Amino acid sequence: MSMFNEINKYKIKVHDSNKNELFYIPNVISIDPLNNLFMATEWLVAEASKDYIKTHKTIEKRRKNKENPQKNLDIASEFSIRLGSRTQGYVNQLCLMEDILTFEYKRMADILKEATGGKIVFNPKIDCKNIKMRFSPIRTFRHKVVAHTAYTYPKRNSETKIIEDSPETIVRSILNLFPTDGEITVGNNFFCGFSKYKSEIPVISIFEWKDKIKSIFEDWERLFIEKLSLICEECPIKNKIFRIEIANRHSYKKRKIRE
Repeated sequence: MSMFNEINKYKIKVHDSNKNELFYIPNVISIDPLNNLFMATEWLVAEASKDYIKTHKTIEKRRKNKENPQKNLDIASEFSIRLGSRTQGYVNQLCLMEDILTFEYKRMADILKEATGGKIVFNPKIDCKNIKMRFSPIRTFRHKVVAHTAYTYPKRNSETKIIEDSPETIVRSILNLFPTDGEITVGNNFFCGFSKYKSEIPVISIFEWKDKIKSIFEDWERLFIEKLSLICEECPIKNKIFRIEIANRHSYKKRKIRE
């Protein structure tokens, strides 16, 4: 299912007569990649779920038949490798979606502020604060583990060059590329349970998608529609340089009728 197509029904276009340029908000190229990433994530989660069910059925069958227990350990280990790989892809895809949405929201805010001479102002830092806060564990996990492990690229102070990542974060960043055998979460492989150091690495599960993470992107969609609706209600907006219009007037009218 597509997630972000509804935003296009509220798309606006901004004409700059001085530069003879036309801007679309959101950009005409942004929604398709967002939808593809969303559907790719749905597929990745579904594949992980099917693999989990199949693996545990196999293990349970072998256990009932009292087969060699080492085989079950091997199966669990192989599953952990596949799940870790999928989770790394999952985390990266989520971050790509957030990157595009963050960029588009800031772009919208910047263009509208200029086009209306400061009469319409959105504040990305405030508007997106709660959404980005909920997403922050995914972002931290990507920075410390998936994109570049703290083990190989520890965070350093830009001025003193002193490593700021804790020893536990550095070690856990490479130990948690994959879940421990039999686990479905990544990030809970602790180097030392009684360490005096604190690790920044959160615990991540690909199976949180449906109940926890998907709703973050639904809220992103609502945020865009809410802000674009405010503009559409005022369109057309004109001044000496800019003209703002509804881009998909037919779709917008149909939407308004349904509401």
